[in-house]
Amino acid sequence: MRIIMKILSVRIDDDLDQKLSFLMAKLKKKDKSSYIRQLLEKSLIEEIFEVLCKQVGEKNTSAWKAAEIAGVSLRKMMEELKKRNISGYDEQAIMEDIKYALD
Repeated sequence: MRIIMKILSVRIDDDLDQKLSFLMAKLKKKDKSSYIRQLLEKSLIEEIFEVLCKQVGEKNTSAWKAAEIAGVSLRKMMEELKKRNISGYDEQAIMEDIKYALD
């Protein structure tokens, strides 16, 4: 299966370029594009968890739905909620998750 990559051009200032060069040298990274893709993916995953955890905390979505959106297990989603001191389950959320699971 061939993965189709999109092209994204980004401009960075000297400070960011120096930080990137420092990390690449310390971590012995040779391919700048691959390393930036790794950093971008890591950052996007963290941002997705941040947004979803906030939605769960505000009772806008359930932990189960958030896990599905993030593409992770419910256990992993619960770990992310715990890291952020967000209660993922109350009676309403449990009922919503049971209904969602049965649909």
